Amino acid sequence: MQSTRSALAQRELTALVYELLDAHHDTAALADVPREDLRWDAHLAYLRDLQRVGRELLAHAHGDQVAGG
Repeated sequence: MQSTRSALAQRELTALVYELLDAHHDTAALADVPREDLRWDAHLAYLRDLQRVGRELLAHAHGDQVAGG
């Protein structure tokens, strides 16, 4: 069971890293777009959600490490 949770956590963290890379790419693509453009508002909301999800995944992974350690 521990190895199953570990594998799941690894997949989730890997997906998070890819999502962060995509977010970085999107931010760079928006760099030349005026701040008033509505795409910035949507992108910033996406980044805030991504940060929340990332923190939750990391906290969960850390909790699993502590519990299994």
